[in-house]
Amino acid sequence: MEHQTDNRISYIRKPMAENSYWCVGLAAVSLVLGVAGMVISVRNQGNTPLGAISMCFSSLLFSCASLIYGKRSFREEEKNYLLARIGTVVGGVMVILWLVIILIGFRR
Repeated sequence: MEHQTDNRISYIRKPMAENSYWCVGLAAVSLVLGVAGMVISVRNQGNTPLGAISMCFSSLLFSCASLIYGKRSFREEEKNYLLARIGTVVGGVMVILWLVIILIGFRR
């Protein structure tokens, strides 16, 4: 019996971009705060208490910070950007959502 050599190719896994952890974490906090603020507002039938308003505003700030960290993580070379992409998309959607809600509020 002949012994065949193993011809497997070894790929070096790229590590996650360091700032991508911050990006996805801030996006998750933004999403949680935004949903919680909206739920409180709906339960109070539009008479939103100050705590819920501050949660929603904090959600906007966290989503902007998520975009900043996403941009920083894309500048890191030879890294895995999966978490940065997820965090940037969620943060971007949250920023757009909050800007639309603010513009609708100004029209009324």
